Amino acid sequence: MNIFGNQISQEDLLRRCNPSALYGARRVTVADGKGKGQGLIEIKTTAGLRVTLLEDKGLDILDVEYKGVNLGFLSKNGLTNQNHTEADSFLRYWQGGFLGTCGLRNVGEPCTVNGEFFPFHGRIGLAAADFVKIDVNEKRIAITGTMRESALFGYCLEMERTIEIPSDGADISVKDVVKNLTPESQPIFMLYHINFGFPFLSENLSVKFPEGEVKGRTPEAQAALDKHNVFTTPEDGIKEHVYFHLPKADKPVVTLSNKQLGVTAEVIYDKKQLPVLAEWHCMRSGDYALGIEPTSSFIRGRGQELENGYNVAVPGFGTLEFGFDLKISAI
Repeated sequence: MNIFGNQISQEDLLRRCNPSALYGARRVTVADGKGKGQGLIEIKTTAGLRVTLLEDKGLDILDVEYKGVNLGFLSKNGLTNQNHTEADSFLRYWQGGFLGTCGLRNVGEPCTVNGEFFPFHGRIGLAAADFVKIDVNEKRIAITGTMRESALFGYCLEMERTIEIPSDGADISVKDVVKNLTPESQPIFMLYHINFGFPFLSENLSVKFPEGEVKGRTPEAQAALDKHNVFTTPEDGIKEHVYFHLPKADKPVVTLSNKQLGVTAEVIYDKKQLPVLAEWHCMRSGDYALGIEPTSSFIRGRGQELENGYNVAVPGFGTLEFGFDLKISAI
């Protein structure tokens, strides 16, 4: 095991301390506030990585810290519990967090298709994890769990998530297997809302996007296309922009570096699974965030996507795989 650049065997480590002091995972429950009752899993490694998972919200990632530097974005709402309805605005309960998973039956605008309502960014990010397992040893920390979206007389989808982190490293691997537990084929939408925030996000951040076409989601974003990789200090009242990247590489890599803080991060994914890379560019005061979002669609909502030929589907009793890797290191 690597500890501050020194290789130490498990036997020697046990002579020195309880390994749980240096790496591991533990469950905690939020005691008060809007997030009261939410179950969290706190993870730490010997490399200075700190990660908090949302056990009651899709095993998404609430925050990521590396050697004391916060990388993620937390919205004004903070951590919220599940005491809201689909009539509530997404903007009033979404906590942001480092990772928010969107899908499985809708990504993007709320819509009604064949009489069925599909909320903004879908429901999987609000599904509590079941069959959660925590496995810790001197090589890795692995968390697994299953989330379900289902309806009587209708669809039944399960997403089995595995998150792996080296016990002495700062890499995060997220792997999802979506299973269709019915005989009918189902369209599947997936978006990994990976959110970077202050202080990692600042005017000192540089981002290298994969080579390929870039276009704005709106005319306003298209007009500001030359600023899609320019990050400023927060600006009062400025509008957010969304850009779509269409990478050439089969395994696109987005590299984010803050030399002032001495931290770099890479987001790596498979274009076959997630052909579009959305960039949420929000320099607005109070909502200061950068979203790096590998996705299967152009975030138009289920109705418009299907009308435009969207064809990502899981066959009856079949499976689809998605995922990404995050590699964090010192510069």
